[in-house]
Amino acid sequence: MGITISRNRIPRGFIIRSISLIIILLFIFQTYISHIQSQSPFESWSSSSPATHNPNAKYLGTNNDELAQFPPTHDLERFCSSYPERPVKKHHILISNKAKEDGPLKIFYWKQESLSQEIDWHKESEIMCPVPLELQSFFDHYRQTKVKDPSVFWKTGYAPCFFWKTWGNEMEDRPGSCASREYTKLDYIFSTNYTDFVNADIIYMGYASTMGIDKAPYFDQMLLPPRLAHQSWALSFFDGSIGYYPHVAMPAFLNQFDLTMGSPPQLMDVPNPSYPITEKKALELAHIEPTHPFDKTPEHYIAFMTSNCAAKNDRMGLIDKLVNTAGAHSYGLCGHNKEIPEELKGRETGSWQYKKQKTLASYPFGLAAENSNCLGFITEKIYDVYASGSIPIYMGAPDIADFVPEGSYIDVRNFKTYDDLIHYMKTVDREPFYRWKDIVKKDPTKFCKKCLYTGPSPWCTIMDNVHFV
Repeated sequence: MGITISRNRIPRGFIIRSISLIIILLFIFQTYISHIQSQSPFESWSSSSPATHNPNAKYLGTNNDELAQFPPTHDLERFCSSYPERPVKKHHILISNKAKEDGPLKIFYWKQESLSQEIDWHKESEIMCPVPLELQSFFDHYRQTKVKDPSVFWKTGYAPCFFWKTWGNEMEDRPGSCASREYTKLDYIFSTNYTDFVNADIIYMGYASTMGIDKAPYFDQMLLPPRLAHQSWALSFFDGSIGYYPHVAMPAFLNQFDLTMGSPPQLMDVPNPSYPITEKKALELAHIEPTHPFDKTPEHYIAFMTSNCAAKNDRMGLIDKLVNTAGAHSYGLCGHNKEIPEELKGRETGSWQYKKQKTLASYPFGLAAENSNCLGFITEKIYDVYASGSIPIYMGAPDIADFVPEGSYIDVRNFKTYDDLIHYMKTVDREPFYRWKDIVKKDPTKFCKKCLYTGPSPWCTIMDNVHFV
């Protein structure tokens, strides 16, 4: 008797559905792997293992570094008035003799200007340039912290050619030469060629403000370039306020550089004012006469043009008081109540600074209020008031007396209340505030103690501090 074995056939539709499901799962898995690979190790780790506070942790010793001594977010006024002291040492740009023999020194401009711009990263990512392996971590971190768009993809070894472009939106090297106290003359090539980054002798950074963050340690180290053994670093910081970028005042940041240039002068190896005045400019200001007669009572005493309404000091409080109590005219966005004269409207009438000076000329006083009260931070504001022929009422740097003529301005700090200031403005004899002009006409160096600028460009300052070893 034979035994018959029955075999159940698998339906054809079931097989097709199973294969389709497997393909879909493989596609999902591959997409997930690609996403993980596009993230940096730091990003993957941090997203899966968020840091938490451990109440049982024991902290041994005492933290006496600048994070404990100078917490800028706690007492900005004090921080801006007493900067941390840097170790006393002579800073130089040290370059090997071999680099001197190889031809012009290569200065690479670490260009992060884009951090403060609105960039269409999808469009910029359509044209990519090769980057050396040394810069891969930087561009990965930049994409995560600044671009912040997961749909923007940069293939490993490439970054948008946007970074390579100079101020003229071109990709070029700029040759030049500078006088040198030690070597008579030195030739250089100034470049933004990230592809050739590893061959640069000097890394020049002019946008230190772009890497700041609002918590300790107050700057993002990964937004700085990698430190290669044969390269020197130079920093210039001219037009920013420590009130907005406190990390620039911290030794932990500044001590990474071989040479620092700019302001505040208390912190820099090569001090230069935020807004330098030449002797020629000092003479021009001395020859500008007041347009409002001393013996005539003004209808409106003071005006100003201020458009940053989120200052780090009480500038807005002062503006509101002047507008509401003293009838001040505000031509800027802050407290705006007046339009500039019709004859000054339009691009063809001149620069914004020219329009500002012409507008303020109708008033005996002009408000020159900085966005923060920080040592060494003196911008164009007070000099624009001089250029209008008016008397500056100043709020800002505690050391303003080092940067302007003696007896030429009214310091807000000298008054207990803004009402006292307004009363003084309306009753004071204005003539003595112009006596400095006769002194400066005879000797323009008497204009100020620290505002005059006689130095070369930042890159020539670098060349002047090069030492071959």
